[in-house]
Amino acid sequence: MLRVFHSSPNPEIGSEIVLDATESAHLVRVRRARVGEPVVVLDGCGGIAEGSLAFDDAKAARVKIAKLTRHPAPTPRVLAVGLPKGDGFGEIIRQATELGVTVLQPLQTERTEVWLEPDRMAKKLERWRAAALEACKQSGNPWLPQVHGPVELGPWLKNFPQNSDGRRLVAALTQDAIAFSQLGAQNPKHGTIVAVGPEGDFTPEEYALLEKSGFVAVRLPGHILRVETACAAALALIAD
Repeated sequence: MLRVFHSSPNPEIGSEIVLDATESAHLVRVRRARVGEPVVVLDGCGGIAEGSLAFDDAKAARVKIAKLTRHPAPTPRVLAVGLPKGDGFGEIIRQATELGVTVLQPLQTERTEVWLEPDRMAKKLERWRAAALEACKQSGNPWLPQVHGPVELGPWLKNFPQNSDGRRLVAALTQDAIAFSQLGAQNPKHGTIVAVGPEGDFTPEEYALLEKSGFVAVRLPGHILRVETACAAALALIAD
């Protein structure tokens, strides 16, 4: 299926959407789409427009709309993860988008091995958000997740009210971590926040901060997991 992204909301049936140069080039030059081929247009805010390619220009392709569908906002799912080395966070973004995460928050922790300078952060964040967009198109997820820049664990935790509803879970290697099946009902309809540590895990002091902020230590299945694998395992457990 040919899927493209166009942020303009609420097109009308019978109208034509003009794609930007990036989406046009990918559709026409990379995917080699031609006039008449079916195309699905995502707006990242729950809207999906189905139609066909009306003009196969690599700079300004047009899609004629035949059907519109609007999906309700998903249950909030926040993934906060200690920033891994290399392109690990890019892979986490792709998997998390496919699994329906609504917010991705990279964390700077005591054992984080990657610290991005401000002049590199803008380009890195741009690549991360592009990865989320591509994952939306690949998977058909109608909601583009928010991807934030890195923040230290302490300040991030201070932004959450202590008495808010919803689950707060931290994937833990500690002895007091419980199995996911032991959690019971914790208002999942109000959303879930999952925290995953970096290579080397959270420190005892960071676990204490998380516990103070209402996070429950949860044991993931399997053995000691890589950061990317731990994120995927945790998100699979909280998926609808």
